[in-house]
Amino acid sequence: MNSIFSLVLLLPLFAYSQKKDYRDYHLNINKAEELFFMQQKVDSCLYYYDNVFSNYDFIFVKDLVNAAQIALFSKKPYKKYIEQAFTQGLKLETIEKYPLFKKVIPTLKKDKRLIKKYKIARSNYIKKIDFEYLDWLYKNAIQDQKDKRLKWFKYMNLVYKTSNRMMDLTQKKGFPGDKIIGLGDSLIFKEINKPWLDLYQQRKHDSRLFYMNTNDKGLSATEYSLVIMVHNPCSYFLYKNILIKEMIKGNIHPRDIGLIYDNTYRFRGYFPYYCNVKLKGVYRLNLYTDYRTHNDIEETNAMRKKLYIVSTHVDDQKKEYEIEYGFKLFSGFWNCR
Repeated sequence: MNSIFSLVLLLPLFAYSQKKDYRDYHLNINKAEELFFMQQKVDSCLYYYDNVFSNYDFIFVKDLVNAAQIALFSKKPYKKYIEQAFTQGLKLETIEKYPLFKKVIPTLKKDKRLIKKYKIARSNYIKKIDFEYLDWLYKNAIQDQKDKRLKWFKYMNLVYKTSNRMMDLTQKKGFPGDKIIGLGDSLIFKEINKPWLDLYQQRKHDSRLFYMNTNDKGLSATEYSLVIMVHNPCSYFLYKNILIKEMIKGNIHPRDIGLIYDNTYRFRGYFPYYCNVKLKGVYRLNLYTDYRTHNDIEETNAMRKKLYIVSTHVDDQKKEYEIEYGFKLFSGFWNCR
């Protein structure tokens, strides 16, 4: 009897711990995508999405927006996904860029109940952002962009120090991703009455950095945490264990890690002294990696499975839905998600 009573007491704790492990999160999101894009099973797909969205406090916004697109396309209730995306930082104007939502945008903008929910969600979302960490990232990203104009050897030493500092902070605070510093937003500091700390305001005095902007439509954290990672050609092999732990906590998306790994191929033959690289296989998640000599799709999909990423077959089908039906399913840095 005592053992049964103890088990009952442990069940809520077990359920709570499950919500903290994002490996299960990604497995279920992947299942939802497979059910819809590969098997056209709408109800089963939305069941998996709903299960994830009800069991995790932090949700990657792209998953909510993708679920909303699937629901709208399938003539199922979709507003609940948009409302929950508001709690994770989505702005109403962002979904105007999604072709499937164009017909319903006027209705959404007139929905007073929805607008009220948005304002409340926005206020609560702002309170969760680590603005001190975000400011640190902006300042270090600006310096990194200045540093990369130096000679290669000197820059490799500097970016190594910068990425090490970021990993030190990661071990204290978590990786500076969506969950901790919020979505990329060019005016986020203005919302807390500190507009001088927004990225443009900090970099505008150096005309060489005219290209540095925040991707407000990317549905992910400001890209500069990953920019620093890809500037260091050895990031994956130096910080793999840290990144995997952060993925399990929900602080970085597994597809971001795959992009960082694939980025290593861009530097073959030019690795700095601190690299210890053993490359085998690719994830096919980096826009600027040349994959022409990597034709083993089975190997790629085996690697993806181990990192909780859907197969290339699912991604290919998602691209078909984008072309044929007007979905917009990829987001994040270099559209890796």
